[in-house]
Amino acid sequence: MRFDKNKFEYAIFNFFVRIVNKSGYKKIRYYAKVLAFIFYHILRLRRAVVIKNLKTAFPYFDKKKLKQIAYNNYFNIAFTFLESMLIPKINKKELNSRVNLINKELLLEANKNGKGVFLLTAHFGNWEIGAVSVGAQLGLPINVLVKPQRNKFVSDWMDNMRSTFGNKVIALGTNVREIYKAILDKGIVGVVGDQRGPRENGVRVNLFGQSTSTYPGTAAIALKLKANLITAIIYRKPDYKYDCVFEEINLPKDFTDINEAIKEINQKYMDILEKYVTLYPDQWFWMHNIWKY
Repeated sequence: MRFDKNKFEYAIFNFFVRIVNKSGYKKIRYYAKVLAFIFYHILRLRRAVVIKNLKTAFPYFDKKKLKQIAYNNYFNIAFTFLESMLIPKINKKELNSRVNLINKELLLEANKNGKGVFLLTAHFGNWEIGAVSVGAQLGLPINVLVKPQRNKFVSDWMDNMRSTFGNKVIALGTNVREIYKAILDKGIVGVVGDQRGPRENGVRVNLFGQSTSTYPGTAAIALKLKANLITAIIYRKPDYKYDCVFEEINLPKDFTDINEAIKEINQKYMDILEKYVTLYPDQWFWMHNIWKY
């Protein structure tokens, strides 16, 4: 029998999913601490990138504080990963009790005006539980734009998890018509917008005083279709529940240069992201090499 690497990886992944679901919320805090210790102190997975990014963003923090934030970041990422494994088994009442939606009227009103909505979030707090909970609480299914995983079996599991309470997955790289259709049908498209943009054709904006490449696509489509732009940043509180805060990004009016209009939108998004990263620096995904070039 031919060895199937993807099936083997999925079997291991599914084994951990079963353990997590039998353990529940309280025990996964312990598991997250163990994983944080292993990946930070022993394997040192992307630790140099995390420390470099933190130094760039917070040059006024001393070495001890930077290391503490970095270690807490590994815990938060591990907890997010484990907590997301619980989503398919959680009931709607428990899910909604864990996420408090602040300024949700912004999203509800935007959804009513008939122009469609781009819901911009980030790899912050637990963005997975945020998307699922927003759709479930407001009764507004979200078309979640996601990057497929290398392992198809794991990717399918993730997509099913994201669709637990009615959200729909749109794979990155598919025909852009699907995104257009969702907006034109007055739907909501969820976008995680904090990925590093391309070297050559990215839109350069400012993040923590650094020139940062971003993707132009979401802003370009929003301008063309006059769609609403709402940010949704979810952060974890000390009691392991969440606040999800909505803020509106107004489209530029009477612009003559579309590239400048796109840059203005992306800068507003980055300003909002920077605000929350400054408040909760251990909850952003610092492992991403955002300032690679």
